[in-house]
Amino acid sequence: MGTRPGTRRGVAALGTALGTALVLALAGCDNDSPGRTRTERETATAYVDALNARDADALAALGRPGQEGAGEDARGIVAERGGQGLKVTGMDVTHEFGPDFADVAITATDGRGRDHHERLALERDGKAWYVPLGRKAGGTPKPSSGTSRPG
Repeated sequence: MGTRPGTRRGVAALGTALGTALVLALAGCDNDSPGRTRTERETATAYVDALNARDADALAALGRPGQEGAGEDARGIVAERGGQGLKVTGMDVTHEFGPDFADVAITATDGRGRDHHERLALERDGKAWYVPLGRKAGGTPKPSSGTSRPG
């Protein structure tokens, strides 16, 4: 005995199916979901949005998941370059070092109407592009090159 369209059971079944589809579709829109597709331009636009909002958490979320120090790096970038009210006028994406690395030249005007130019390096993992922040979990920072002689 199946459900016929137009009956109460049929309408209820349709409502349940639509509700389930909506929940699944919304879950797929989560920016932090594995397998999320995010283009170079989408990542660069989200980067500018995070700077404008002075939102270090939003900027850190653009980094590769699991990177140690990403939040600290994001706070430093926001402190140095955030809150300028940038309005993007152009974005040029190039791939000089292979398909998994991108350089985005961002041109914009700031809140005072002055020209602003910024280059943003991105790296791809799967289908998503990330702002390189922090370092691999458990990794050690690279030693700085010394300028003094032992002695």
